[in-house]
Amino acid sequence: MKLVDSLSSLTYRILRVIGSPFINSNSKLDTKDVSKLYRYAIKNRMPLLYLKALRKCGRLGSLEEEYSRLSNRYIKTVEAISRATRVLERAGVDYTLFKSIRPYHEVTVDVDVLVFGTEYEEVISTMSDAGYTLLGAGPTTATLRDIEAGINVDIYDEVAASRVIYLDKDKLRRFTVDRQLPNGEFVGSLDSSADLLAVIAHSLVKEHMYVLSEYYSTLYYLADMNSKALDSFLSLVDECRMRSAVKTHLGATALLHYGAHAFIPICLMKLLGELGLNHLELSRVKEMSFRMPHKYHPLTITRTLIEKLGESKAKRSFAWQASSMLNPKFTSFVVRETLSRIFRETY
Repeated sequence: MKLVDSLSSLTYRILRVIGSPFINSNSKLDTKDVSKLYRYAIKNRMPLLYLKALRKCGRLGSLEEEYSRLSNRYIKTVEAISRATRVLERAGVDYTLFKSIRPYHEVTVDVDVLVFGTEYEEVISTMSDAGYTLLGAGPTTATLRDIEAGINVDIYDEVAASRVIYLDKDKLRRFTVDRQLPNGEFVGSLDSSADLLAVIAHSLVKEHMYVLSEYYSTLYYLADMNSKALDSFLSLVDECRMRSAVKTHLGATALLHYGAHAFIPICLMKLLGELGLNHLELSRVKEMSFRMPHKYHPLTITRTLIEKLGESKAKRSFAWQASSMLNPKFTSFVVRETLSRIFRETY
């Protein structure tokens, strides 16, 4: 696999400063870079990860207060996750967290909960009765607000973008495990392989964008997987018909890791050897000078959606989406959301 070894200065520098779970040391940092790279970290949804790297090398300086603020916010996020899952468990709800517990410490704007075998409306009612404020509800997702933590809790009946179901929850159900939070409590969550797939699918299908927080989620998850877990991940990718999305995401991850550290982790090479590469998207990453976040090409998104047509639940949801578009109000909403994704710089 031929990859270039140069990155745009900001991407190169921040990846070198933070490092990788596959190397032991971080890069040195010029003082003048600190604030600029922090803004870049915010844009790429990993401010605390960057500040922890600065703290490790004794370069926080004027960002010490910001580090303390985000560390406290992270603690509140963990408490919010515990609080929400306790409500669900007391009500006997069969659930799993996904995309919510990153494999490294980072603040997040929401907690994502996927429910199984329970009436979606009943779960919303349960959360509302427990003091959560309902901000809005659609056919597949509802958003409630934890006022105490200042964080949203998203309840998913299906993993969908609008009405298009891009991950079948019935296929994810067997990958639920008990995961320990930093506060010592255990919560239901997807295991590493299924959660990595959820992160990748969400990034491409729903957000249409690759951000560096996902780069690190991928690396940390892969670093924790043995050969059996990697095979399980590949099997799940095929079962969920997400090869196009995964090879695109992993190819970009390999490209960035090689440019920053001059090698590609063996586990990543193994996966790409099985999946192949999206040469169109890799060329675009290079053409855009490796600036992050990276917006996926419409053809990449289209290929991913076409692959999903081979899955029965996804195929039915496409028909649901198409029939819903007959409603002018819904169509207007979809158009606004699409335009928003085209012009935004991050999410």
